[in-house]
Amino acid sequence: MFTIWHLTAAVVAVGGMIVEVLTPNTNPGLVGVVIAMTILFSAKRRYGTGTFDERTMEIHRKAASAAFRLTAVGLLIIWMLNRYLHPVIGTMSGEEVSDGVGVLICLMLCCYLGFYYHYMRRM
Repeated sequence: MFTIWHLTAAVVAVGGMIVEVLTPNTNPGLVGVVIAMTILFSAKRRYGTGTFDERTMEIHRKAASAAFRLTAVGLLIIWMLNRYLHPVIGTMSGEEVSDGVGVLICLMLCCYLGFYYHYMRRM
């Protein structure tokens, strides 16, 4: 049951950030993250999931490592394409940079969740 609430919190946080990036309003991202944190804290308290065994810790470690590597390689590819092949990004304003960082965080979270469930099924 905790897994369902964990996925719900992730969807709410990512959805809030996507709505914030797509609209000029800055409140949906903050509201989504606060709601997601509230869901996670209340679900953790209710279902008492606080202990981890070695298998769970190894799955978390592998998923985080794979998500970080994928994000780093993706950023390097985008940087190299922008620098040497065709300048797609160009100069960006502060708002565009913050939107890009928000999208990057959402993609990294989605990669982590995908790798977590992939490794959970494999191990």
